[in-house]
Amino acid sequence: MNIWKVIAIMLSVIIIILLVGAYGFLASQGLSARKKPSNFEYSIANTALGVSVPSDAKKQTNPLNITSDDLVEAKKHYQEHCAICHAENGSGQTETSAGMSPEVPDLRADHIQKLTDGELFYIVKNGVRFTGMPAWDLPDDHNWRLVALIRQFPKQSAPVNSAH
Repeated sequence: MNIWKVIAIMLSVIIIILLVGAYGFLASQGLSARKKPSNFEYSIANTALGVSVPSDAKKQTNPLNITSDDLVEAKKHYQEHCAICHAENGSGQTETSAGMSPEVPDLRADHIQKLTDGELFYIVKNGVRFTGMPAWDLPDDHNWRLVALIRQFPKQSAPVNSAH
């Protein structure tokens, strides 16, 4: 038998197995947002997010000297556009977020606060694909103020323990 026929048959079998597996998963689990992702899925998503942020962006630090007026301005924007999902205190516990999958992160949580300023800025500016987090077309200084505000959330209230 020709080597190319063998390769074609093997690829066809692999594709059929993947399609049957995907169908089986969807038939048993569905795509309902009510089913929360497993720890394995969170691990894959968090790894993908970490890899997707360019290394140059990760190294950025907030270039603004943040004042109390900056935080007031950021809080106003946050209340109008972000709190619907992330909650006033950053907990991510709102009526809207309850129906989202993957879950809206608690901005006070260690794994969020451990992100660099550059990573937070990149996420705010560019959003996160396949989640409810949109990209924001705002001036950079506005986004840096939001990063500074996110840093304030753990000081205002304690996060709920979460590994996600």
